[in-house]
Amino acid sequence: MKTKIALAIGCMAFGLAATSCSEKEKSEEKELIEVKVNVAEEKAEMKADLRELEAEIDMKIAELEAKREKANAEMKAEIDKMEADLKDEKSDIEKVLADIENASENTWIDVKTSVNKTTRDLEAEWKNFKAEVDETFDGDGK
Repeated sequence: MKTKIALAIGCMAFGLAATSCSEKEKSEEKELIEVKVNVAEEKAEMKADLRELEAEIDMKIAELEAKREKANAEMKAEIDKMEADLKDEKSDIEKVLADIENASENTWIDVKTSVNKTTRDLEAEWKNFKAEVDETFDGDGK
């Protein structure tokens, strides 16, 4: 009788341990899925912000091209320089977008930090550039 009770207790202990391990595995799996979802959401948000900045740059390039048609030779040279600067910024954005796309869950923290810094720099350059355009065209660069 004591043997049967001991065997039953042993089986219950083993069953609880197996259940505990299974629950722990499920919990870890759930956490991993949440991390993947968070990374995917952060990537999508960052890419959307960069695409928005890229669209603003495209609009400004179109505005500059329209102004170029009416400009004198000196102003055309200035517009050409501005367009080149904008195209460089677009190139930088494409590089950042590629970095985001190629980031894995393992490298995401480092990539995210780098992308945030680069994005802040690009946004600051963009703000300065818009002010420069406005100044160049006496407030008509909107």
